[in-house]
Amino acid sequence: MTVLFLKYRPQTFDDIVGQESIKKTLQNALKQDKPSHAYMFSGSRGTGKTSTARIFAKGLNCLNLKDGNPCGSCQICVDTMNGELVDVIEIDAASNRGIDEIRDLREKIVFAPNIAKRKVYIIDEVHMLSKEAFNALLKTLEEPPEHAYFCLATTEIHKIPETILSRCQVFLFGRFSLDQLVTRLEKIAKSENFKYEVSALNLIAQKAEGGLRDAISLLEQVAAESEENITEKTVQDSLGLSSSESLEKFYQALINKKTAEAFGVITTINQVGGDFRSFGHDFLNFCREKMFFSLEDDAQLPQIIKIIDEIEKALMRLKTTPIIELPLEIAIINIIKADLMVQNIANFSAQNMQDQKGVLQLKSMQINTENLKVSAKIVKSKNIKSEVEIDSDEIVFTENKDIESLKKKNISNTEDVSNLPENIDFSGNVSQMDLEGKLKDIAEKAGIPSFARRSFLTTIPKISGNKIIFYTDSDFHREKLVTSAVLIPIKKAISEIFNGNFIVDIVLDENLKKKRAVASEPSSRVSMPMSTEGMASADDFLTF
Repeated sequence: MTVLFLKYRPQTFDDIVGQESIKKTLQNALKQDKPSHAYMFSGSRGTGKTSTARIFAKGLNCLNLKDGNPCGSCQICVDTMNGELVDVIEIDAASNRGIDEIRDLREKIVFAPNIAKRKVYIIDEVHMLSKEAFNALLKTLEEPPEHAYFCLATTEIHKIPETILSRCQVFLFGRFSLDQLVTRLEKIAKSENFKYEVSALNLIAQKAEGGLRDAISLLEQVAAESEENITEKTVQDSLGLSSSESLEKFYQALINKKTAEAFGVITTINQVGGDFRSFGHDFLNFCREKMFFSLEDDAQLPQIIKIIDEIEKALMRLKTTPIIELPLEIAIINIIKADLMVQNIANFSAQNMQDQKGVLQLKSMQINTENLKVSAKIVKSKNIKSEVEIDSDEIVFTENKDIESLKKKNISNTEDVSNLPENIDFSGNVSQMDLEGKLKDIAEKAGIPSFARRSFLTTIPKISGNKIIFYTDSDFHREKLVTSAVLIPIKKAISEIFNGNFIVDIVLDENLKKKRAVASEPSSRVSMPMSTEGMASADDFLTF
C-alpha cells in the first residue's frame, strides 16, 4: 500500500498547491521552448520543491506537452513518474556530497541522452555538497552541454556559494497557508472515504506549520489510530496537541498573574505524560492569535509580547535542560513576578539612595573630615554653658577652655582625638576597650561570611569621634572586607550594639604591615610599642 503523501504527490503543474508565480514561469519556459539550463528551488520542507523539479523534468521531455503542462500519459512521463527514465538522474547530495560523485557526473554529462531528447539532473539538498564538489560543479553549470539541464533543490539557500547561485534561476517556495492545507487535506480525506471534522483538519494543518507533506503524513497517522474517524479529540490524543481549554486556562493565569493556576497546568501536562515542547509550540500559536486581536489594545499588547518572549526562551532551553518542566516554570515566574521584581528593585534603589544621602549628611557633620573647619570662641564666665552652633558645614564651639589652637588645624581620619573638648557629642558613647572587646560580637551579629570573618578579626580597630577605622596589614584581607556585602552589615551591627550612628572604614596600614613582617622574624618576637603614625592612639601596644 502506497503512503498517502506519495500517492497524492503532484504529477502536473495543475496538481501543485499554491506557488502560482513559479508554476507560471516554468510553464511559459516550456511552452516557448526556452528553458534555462540551471534552476535553484529553495524553501522549507514539504513546500513542493522536488515535486516541481520532477514535473519540470517531465515537461522537458514530454511527447505531448499541453500548454506548458506535461501530459502525464506518454511513455516518457510514465517512466519519469516511476523513476525508470535513465535520462532523468536524481542525486541526493546529503549522501553523495564529495568531489568524486561530481567528477563522475561531469564525465557522464557529456554523453547524449539515451531515450529522451534532454538529460535532466535533479540534485536534492544541494547545500550538503562539499566546497570541492561545488567548485567541480561550477564549470559545468557555467557551460553545460546543450542537452543537459539542472534542477537543484535546497532548504538552506544561505549555504549555497554565490558563484553557484549566479548561474541559476532562483525560485523561492513559500509555505502553504492554513486554508490551502485544509482544502488539500479535505480533498484527500474525501478520496480516501475518511470521516472527518473540519476543525480536526484545521488542527492538523496548524501542526504541519505550512508543510503539505507533513500535513498529509499527520492525516494518515491520525486516520490509522482513530480507525478513519478523524475528530478534534482524536487529533489531540494522537498528536499530543494541547486542548483549547488548557491553552486558554494557561493564558488567563498568566494575564491575571495567578501563579498557582499556571503551575497547575504544567503539573497536569507532566502527570499525563504530555510533551512540553509541543505544548509550548501550541501556546505560542495561541498567543500569536491573541496578539493580532490585541493590536489596538495598548494595555494588553505589551503583556502578550512579554509572554511570547518568555515562552520562546523556555522552548530554546527545553533542548538542553535536565529537568524538562523547569524552563516553563521559570517562564511563569518571569512573566507573573516581573512587575513585583521591578517594584522591589525600585524600592531597594530608593532605600539605597536614602541611605547614601544619610551617610553624606553624617559626613558633612563630622569634626574629623578634612573639609570641616573648627574654631572656638573663648568665653570667660562662671555660669555660661557650652553650646554648639551649626551653620552649614561649619561648627563653632563655645567653650570655657582655650582651644584657639584648633582654629587652624584640620583633624585627619587617623588622628587621636583625646585632646578634643570633653563635651563634644560623638553620637555614641564607645570606648576603645569596648570596641576591641566586641569584635567577635560584631562579626556574629553582622553575619560576616566565613571567608571574611578571619580577616575581620585580625584587624586593629580605632575610634575617632563617630568614625571607626579597622586597620589591616593585608591587601588580601582588606579586599574581602570593603565589599558592600560585608561592610554594610558591619556598620549596621556596630550601630545596633553601641546604639549610635557610625561611619565605618577599612584601611590598609603600611606601618602595621612592616612591623608585623619584622615581628614574624625569629629575632623579633618581643613586645614592642606601636608608632602613633597612621594610628589613632599612642598608648596601644601590639604583642607578637
